[in-house]
Amino acid sequence: MGFTEASTIQRSLIEWAEEAGWEYLRGDELPRDEHDVIVEGWAREALLALNTELADDPESAELVLHDLNQVVLDAHNGLVAANERLTVMLRGDHSFPTIDGEHVPRRLIDFENLDNNRFTVADEVTIAGAGRPRRFDVVYYVNGFPLVVVETKTPVKQQVSWVNAARDIYGTYEEEYPNFFATNVFNVATEGLELRMAPIRAVPDPASEIWAPWGSTEDDPKVITGPARVERAARLLLRPETILPMLKDLAMFRHARDASEVDLKFLPRYPQFEAALGIHQKVLDGRPGGLIWHHQGSGKTELMAFAAARLLRDPAVTEVFGGAPTVIVIADRKDLVRQTAEMFETAGMPRMSVPKNRRELFALLRSGEPGVVITTVHKFAEAGHLNDRSNIVVLVDEAHRSQEGKFGEAWRAAVPNAKFFGATGTAIQDKDRSTFKLFGDPDDPDFVMSRYTPEQSIADGFTKPVIVEGRSVGFSLDKDALDEAFDELASDEALDEDEKVYLSGKASHIETILSNPERVAAVCADIVDHFLAYVAPLGQKAQVVAYNQRLVIAYARAIEDELVRRGAIMPDGQPREVGVVMHVADSKDTPKEYRQYLLTPEQEEALKRRFKKVDDPMSFVVVTAKWMTGFNAPIEGVLYLDKPAKDANLFQTITRPNRPWKNPITGQRKDYGRVVDYIGLAKAIGNAIAGPEARGGEDDKVNVTDASKLAGKFVTDLTRLLHLFVGIDTTDSSFDSLAEAHERIPEDSAGRSEFVETYVALQTVWEFLDPHPMLTPFKQQYYWLAKVYESIRPKDVSRAFLWARLGAKTTELIHGHMNEVVVKSMASRTVTLDAAGLALVKRIAEQLRLPGNPPEGPEHPDVYQQVLDSIEARLHRRLAEGESPVYKSLAERIEKLRAKAIENVEDSLAFLEEALRIAQDVVAADRAVEAGDEDALERLADPKRGVLTQIVEENTPPGLHQIVPEIVDRIDAIVHEVAYTGWTSSDAGDKAVRRELRAVLKNYGLPIKGDLFDRIYQYVRENY
Repeated sequence: MGFTEASTIQRSLIEWAEEAGWEYLRGDELPRDEHDVIVEGWAREALLALNTELADDPESAELVLHDLNQVVLDAHNGLVAANERLTVMLRGDHSFPTIDGEHVPRRLIDFENLDNNRFTVADEVTIAGAGRPRRFDVVYYVNGFPLVVVETKTPVKQQVSWVNAARDIYGTYEEEYPNFFATNVFNVATEGLELRMAPIRAVPDPASEIWAPWGSTEDDPKVITGPARVERAARLLLRPETILPMLKDLAMFRHARDASEVDLKFLPRYPQFEAALGIHQKVLDGRPGGLIWHHQGSGKTELMAFAAARLLRDPAVTEVFGGAPTVIVIADRKDLVRQTAEMFETAGMPRMSVPKNRRELFALLRSGEPGVVITTVHKFAEAGHLNDRSNIVVLVDEAHRSQEGKFGEAWRAAVPNAKFFGATGTAIQDKDRSTFKLFGDPDDPDFVMSRYTPEQSIADGFTKPVIVEGRSVGFSLDKDALDEAFDELASDEALDEDEKVYLSGKASHIETILSNPERVAAVCADIVDHFLAYVAPLGQKAQVVAYNQRLVIAYARAIEDELVRRGAIMPDGQPREVGVVMHVADSKDTPKEYRQYLLTPEQEEALKRRFKKVDDPMSFVVVTAKWMTGFNAPIEGVLYLDKPAKDANLFQTITRPNRPWKNPITGQRKDYGRVVDYIGLAKAIGNAIAGPEARGGEDDKVNVTDASKLAGKFVTDLTRLLHLFVGIDTTDSSFDSLAEAHERIPEDSAGRSEFVETYVALQTVWEFLDPHPMLTPFKQQYYWLAKVYESIRPKDVSRAFLWARLGAKTTELIHGHMNEVVVKSMASRTVTLDAAGLALVKRIAEQLRLPGNPPEGPEHPDVYQQVLDSIEARLHRRLAEGESPVYKSLAERIEKLRAKAIENVEDSLAFLEEALRIAQDVVAADRAVEAGDEDALERLADPKRGVLTQIVEENTPPGLHQIVPEIVDRIDAIVHEVAYTGWTSSDAGDKAVRRELRAVLKNYGLPIKGDLFDRIYQYVRENY
């Protein structure tokens, strides 16, 4: 029997459902007519069981079922509206009429005691009506209401993915039978390799963050992948303990504000779901609060709304505290208050208040009325003591900022017995402030109740990697002439020494350098160069961060002049515009040139809306503090940074462009966000991303790597692809050439799969890097491969593969319009913040905390030398205690490393990786000395041969152990003879090394296949 969806993933879903407590029935065994949506007999049983007064009032019970069916039928007039009405009904929030004309709430599902419900999973469920019958693969029923529909596809067809399943739901089933989805909580699409969930009317897209993966924040995205991730997701998502909280508390609806919008249903992602339920449980348990540390851009403001809804809708919270709670949601800006308030404008949600001023806020909190109060932190100024109630829950968005100074103290003093929960993407830990101690529960590991890391967020597709491109803005300065002129000025003005120090200090401020008109002009010209070459073709927008208000205006004018000079226009011919957003005091003392940028909240909101529209000419916005943090505009593709920043503020700033975005006109998706750094913050960026630690146990990893590696990856992938077509003339564009290419990658072959997967990766890198000088020599070969890909591209596959129509920049490449633009960059100050590892910086920082004091002071400004000095300081103590080959070997390794030139970030990574290995070996040597382990010391003295010796010894017969050193010598020599830099990326190099290793083993009568060869090869690949 072949692999089909029914025999693979569909069968597994049924098995997992039964293990979770669902009763399984075949679709044709359900007690329903094929035209029915609700299994009416089960719904009636639940209605009578949960509303005992209806046992003697069957006519009123029938009225309830009649009203439910009427709304189900009304889904043909608008599915989202019908779904919202039925959500309210299923929650028990709707009052149904009785036969006597009264209106009484009715319970249809028991959310408190789940055992009182009927949970049924059915497969091959048919729905019939005016059109052709349709069959749903798997449906999950609760008390006869279909709450979840799962569409499955086969996992073994290259052309089929979860997207095809999602398309069937969105484009066929919901269109033809919207009534079946009227009671729906969410839909699921899977082919067994990936599983995604989404609310009704979610447009399917391969890179969609709406069709979201499910999982657990406890899982490592690098370890749990593919079918294992699907099983994990299904077991966590498709169970009553997840589906019913979604229905009862967390499903929300946003209504269209004008004709350009549509009604939307939205649901939490799994980190939001976990955190919302975690907050709710902590409140029930009487805990003081907790810290939610989720990556920037992963939906913390939405989390506040989900958590508040959960708290206010649960009668158990009221019972615990003897009264309904008040939930205060604190943001640090008015626009975040508006954004949060929109989340609550949905049917069936608790009462919400947004006080206009301090007086209204104080009155609300003194009154003790239950509900949601959404406000800014600033309104708590001078509040004093307002309420002693313990059933107040404070949810603080951007907790790292709201904790600071008088405001953080003010809201804690106002409601001292409240529970305080803080959500942040950039926790702070320094000598003056600790987000962990202020919000963290001591019972939580490292004071964090919920952690969602950058690598998890990027792996899930909720945020995008950020490329940080370094720039060198150099200038020459004749210091001797400057000193002479300054002394002359001091003499002429009769300045004393203190006055000279003060004046020189003011003059040497960074603003002096940044405000140099020539520098402003040069930076802004480079900004426009970069924008027009890399960002504008994708339809994205740009944010520029300048040092202060004066420079914001200077940059805005310089960018405007550059755009005019270059004739930069939108695709429809409109000239591109530059906006300015900064805090301007409404005061008579405010300079006139600043006052023209004084915006009301409404004007600022209008500017933000313009910036977010792809067809609006507002292409740049220049800021200095506003919009640097908390600003959410997915269309922002690049942030140009020319202002010093550090730690949390720096991290928040550089993650502005990390939101996923799809160009609604071309369909092009954002693969990366960009930050262009003109201020030299590469090292600070690494520190900011590494983040603080609460107790030294934080395990987040950070990868800092040269963006030019992307160009290297392009060449590597291109070589892999061309290897499939060796002997074919890629300059030949004839049919014969194309036919020959097809013969090399026949349909359903491993070669075809390799070509498709590698080409998609190749196209992504080209899209991002073009125009890059390194790509120019490969243009013709890339274009030939593009033609081959387009000719074999399956016509109905996921839109992730639609290169020609969605590759806006590549299309321009084919037309030959983007080859003359050259952007200056400084590779040694370019870093990538990606999900591939996010591994090195924090690991190095942790491993290098060796006993002893690292050198300090200005005489050790070089971080690389500091690393070596800190290791060497410990080595010298050991060497002073006596001669030891292992410590001499380690010292020699340090000297070799010290002599290495570091010219770019790739070099620095290699340097730090080797330094990390040496540091680990120093610690291992100390332990071996203390334990008297001579074998370990011998291995450490020559680590490569030492490990090889151990591998060979463990896998050779006892009689051969005496020749192990000889075998190891031969392997070591052979590899050095055969291997070369980059051999692991070369098919020929890899084969040569494998061949020679097998020859060595064969010569000594050892097996050339199996564990011995595999371990030796793996070690050689990683270390030679």
